[in-house]
Amino acid sequence: MNHILTPRSVLFNPARITAIVPAYNEEGNIAEVLRVLKKSLELSDIIVVDDGSTDRTAEVAQQEGVRVIRQKNQGKAGAMATGAAHTDADILFFADADLVGLTPGHVTALVEPVIAGGVGMTVGIRDRGVLATWMMENVLPVIGGERALPRDIFLQIVQHHSSKRFGIETIMNAYCKKKRIPVRLVRMEGLTHIIKEVRYGFWRGIIARMRMVREIFIAEMATLFDRI
Repeated sequence: MNHILTPRSVLFNPARITAIVPAYNEEGNIAEVLRVLKKSLELSDIIVVDDGSTDRTAEVAQQEGVRVIRQKNQGKAGAMATGAAHTDADILFFADADLVGLTPGHVTALVEPVIAGGVGMTVGIRDRGVLATWMMENVLPVIGGERALPRDIFLQIVQHHSSKRFGIETIMNAYCKKKRIPVRLVRMEGLTHIIKEVRYGFWRGIIARMRMVREIFIAEMATLFDRI
């Protein structure tokens, strides 16, 4: 299991790192995520991409003093692509806006291997308990919104896949495998998120989850036929 590094280990790193937070109707939780990111010594900039929210997500983010970009809803992939287009940082750090328990140490654990140069992408594995976490690492498709990778690699990935919405993480995995880009999975102890059934209510949450699963399935099918 990967240990959590302290920010002190990369204090003098010359790489510029931008955090990108895709957000859709996250006014109730995004401020907590941004406050943690602002404490992360590795980050040079923080961008929130408000992906067509109908609540006060953008206003709450602006109150935290970060850059906010508003756009019509394009899905997660589109929001990530927009964020990447608005920075020239060397490394991108992606984080979902519904996280609970995020710490600066989590950020360090994801960005440090990429800074060091031996890894092309890191993927955070959220704390789902011993069995579920093991399955995520060894059996199930690796889906996780907390990632770090060089901006040029991400731009190569997303240039033909900005419409993949939630399927973008599957595409990122497949691209790195195809190009033999080293990927490291990092356990994020204590990190969870607000599930859709809680955020939207049971039935709306189920519908949102099924839509997400459908988008991931479509992306999985695309990778099977090498359409990446």
